Amino acid sequence: MSSISLKTLRNTNLSKLYFKLLRREDLDNREQEAILKIALLLLNAGDENCQELGYRIVVLYSNHFSDYKPLYDIAINKGFIPVAKSIEKVEALSHHFQNDFFSLFLSSFSETYRSNGIYQTSEQASLSRYFSEEADRGVAVVAPTSYGKSELFVRFCNSNAGKTIAIIVPTKALLSQMKRRVLHGSDELNLDRKIITHPEMYNEGDRGFIAILTQERLLRILQDDAALVFDYVFVDEAHNLLSGDSRNTLLAKVITLLGRRSKDTSFSFLTPFLVNSRNLHTRFVDPSFSEFRIGEHLKTERYYAIDLRDDGDRLLKLYDQYMNEFTVLGASHKENEVQFLQENSGNKNIVYLNSPPRLEKLAAMLSAQESPIDSDELDAVCEDISEFLHRDYGLLDCLRKGVIYHHGSVPDVVKLFIEELYSVVPSIRYIVSSSTLLEGVNIPAEKLFLLECKKGRSNLTASQFKNLVGRVCRFGEIFNDSEGSLYLLEPEIYVVASRYVHRNANVENFLRERVKVDKKIKDELKNVLLENTEITDKNVGDLEKAVEVLENLSPGVTGREIKYVETLVGKTCYLNNIIEFPILDCEFEISAYLDGVRVDQHLIDGLEELLDVIHHGFIDHIPDDSYRNLQRLREASAKRFYRMFLSWRMRNASFNEMIKRFLDYWAEIPDPLVYVDKWGDTSRDGSYSESWVNISEKSHKERVKLAIVRIKEEQDFLDNQIMKFVEILNDLEMLDEDFYKKIKYGTADEKKITMMKNGFSAGLASLLLQKYSNYVEVDSAANIVNLRAEVQEIMKRNNESRIFIFEAGFNTRG
Repeated sequence: MSSISLKTLRNTNLSKLYFKLLRREDLDNREQEAILKIALLLLNAGDENCQELGYRIVVLYSNHFSDYKPLYDIAINKGFIPVAKSIEKVEALSHHFQNDFFSLFLSSFSETYRSNGIYQTSEQASLSRYFSEEADRGVAVVAPTSYGKSELFVRFCNSNAGKTIAIIVPTKALLSQMKRRVLHGSDELNLDRKIITHPEMYNEGDRGFIAILTQERLLRILQDDAALVFDYVFVDEAHNLLSGDSRNTLLAKVITLLGRRSKDTSFSFLTPFLVNSRNLHTRFVDPSFSEFRIGEHLKTERYYAIDLRDDGDRLLKLYDQYMNEFTVLGASHKENEVQFLQENSGNKNIVYLNSPPRLEKLAAMLSAQESPIDSDELDAVCEDISEFLHRDYGLLDCLRKGVIYHHGSVPDVVKLFIEELYSVVPSIRYIVSSSTLLEGVNIPAEKLFLLECKKGRSNLTASQFKNLVGRVCRFGEIFNDSEGSLYLLEPEIYVVASRYVHRNANVENFLRERVKVDKKIKDELKNVLLENTEITDKNVGDLEKAVEVLENLSPGVTGREIKYVETLVGKTCYLNNIIEFPILDCEFEISAYLDGVRVDQHLIDGLEELLDVIHHGFIDHIPDDSYRNLQRLREASAKRFYRMFLSWRMRNASFNEMIKRFLDYWAEIPDPLVYVDKWGDTSRDGSYSESWVNISEKSHKERVKLAIVRIKEEQDFLDNQIMKFVEILNDLEMLDEDFYKKIKYGTADEKKITMMKNGFSAGLASLLLQKYSNYVEVDSAANIVNLRAEVQEIMKRNNESRIFIFEAGFNTRG
């Protein structure tokens, strides 16, 4: 048995019979018996890949012939309890489990794997036990999507009520989702526990709280309180740490600072995909942790490839990741990707495209071929979105046809809202998305269609692709009591060579490189602050820069000798994570300039002066060949635009109002070329980048779309780029207090500010304070907000916007 391997199997006659089963063709009794014998042989092989192939054959056989007895036996033997319990509910087999003593015994035994009304696999149960026992010493959990990694956080927080805990999430979009899970999972001992999602929610001396933060926000808290230490730190989506980009280098810096503050801090890392957990060890502090790796595979994916380009063969092929072989299923006579999607779609479908402009166009083409949904509730939802944004927003046309799109330029609360709609409204069948689905977004889907194989400028890596695949047929859908199906153990993944891929792209090679089960895959280490990242002539400068930042944040943390800043403004630049210019080279010049600005204790209280000071104090020090977006602030037209945009922010203008003002602004400007970044189709001033549009040539609907995406992207630009310089000036006590508050929060009202620090949008905060003050308690001194859960029902009775009702649910406990 031990000599069997996939390599040897590929040179046998197994493929002929196996591929008949894969193609869902009829097998006679002799063939059925033979394929089950082969499965049994493989299940008892020493090679893990062969065992998985044996399980795959049993799943395919049981689903194809509706004979689940073999799968039941295997599921019980392997500890796949949710599979076994689902089989027990199959009507045709119910008598078998009622009358057979051994089956009744096994069914009773499987009840021991029931937790909070959900059946766990044996490895899920082992993970829960292991994590609760070993989290004090740190754990790296490598487990696929659906294995309840987020629930581990919630249970751990509940059982450690007096401990100070940090959960580091990779994006701001995940802050509210993780906060919602923790809030809704809180037990009675934790109902009043402080949950921090914003640096300014923290009060010096706070302890025993839960901090759910990005690395940028956690760094700010650490710098504000040098005495703060955490008992436990959890890093979600920890595979990101391997990346060498600035945000994940910062994540490694934060881990270093946390580890140096206290040797007793426990670090745990959670990720769906990692080859070697030792690759998470950082260079200047080495947190100890054990590893728990989920090795079981309940799902067995079916991968399809087709080339629908003009010169493509248009043959639908099934790729088997075990045999590393394609088999032709037939030719597609559909003219384009939209028709192919409609022909092969399931009840819920994810359609992946790398480019937001392209995916919006695809969503519009798909919705144009779908029938309108007759639903009063959906009509009311569209009306709420119309009032929140604009009635000519293209998303509404798609939504009415059962299609939504999802990318980083959709306003955050609307993006969360439509995720929920897609999840709960059966008639919404398609979500067309970019890589925003890669991290933490949990939505139902039966099938995944990739019309592009890139993320950014690079091809999806094996881990990124598997992370996307993991979003399809989650356990909650497979084993759902009312709508679950064992057919979902076979997720269908379609990789389509469409009009959106390069003419030289080969989707068959893409699949072979990403999912062939015995292909050796290595972690790609690019973060110079990780111990196992090789330092070469190319990246040694990046390591030196990272050391410089760490030492200036916390002298002595790396044990290396470096040059330290000598001015207050230099220290403040490091505190605010300034990477756009060399701080050590510029600090004295910046300091002298700012000294000249604040003569006679002058405080900045106007937008024109603020932008001028940011321009001359900071932007002028950015090298000419980098950070082009920021360098636009040297231009008078750009400063004029941001004065206008910041003035809207200072009075908390609604999204709806800003869209109207954008449209008015574009109607009045003399130059019709408007900068829209990736949404552009025109270049200017000799630039090779098509980052502009001629706004005078765009239809009203196109202008509305561009207004919405630009508002969202400009808000992100302000928050992630310009606000860093505003914070520096505020830290240096150069800004009028009310002026600073209005720039940051759009108000000087302390109650409203406290609510916004706690994650409430400005619109929801205003509504609650004005109309539902009896249901909200705001403690501005402690930076705590308690919103009573019944407020949602009251808001529904009063016909408030469904968007605000939905958002309120993210901020209530229980």
